[in-house]
Amino acid sequence: MSKFFSRLLSPTALLYIYLVLMQTAQGIYAIGKFEPPPAFSLVYSAGFLWIVGWWLLTDGRKRDIPWVYDIGLYLTIAWWFIMPYYLLKTRGAKGLLVMLAFAGTYFAAMVVGMVLYLLFTLSLLN
Repeated sequence: MSKFFSRLLSPTALLYIYLVLMQTAQGIYAIGKFEPPPAFSLVYSAGFLWIVGWWLLTDGRKRDIPWVYDIGLYLTIAWWFIMPYYLLKTRGAKGLLVMLAFAGTYFAAMVVGMVLYLLFTLSLLN
């Protein structure tokens, strides 16, 4: 059972869990046409960068890849360029599958949030 929890608390699993929760909420806000609270926006941005940085650190240690001195600046400004480059550099063609899984999870979770909102509002109308 401890192996299950150690995998569940790994940076990769937490990144996907965080992504699903935040994108589902983002989908609800988008389809409901109301503004998310400022605290949500802060937690969404800061939490995402923190988990991506943690994932990069952990994965880089496994693959014996040194970090740059100011990874926070790079993640804040250009994480969408750094992550694909890192994945392709470290995993080759398999990195494309990782990127596809991330993008699929990103958009699917938003669609799930939209569908949940629509189902909830339709059930209130009946």
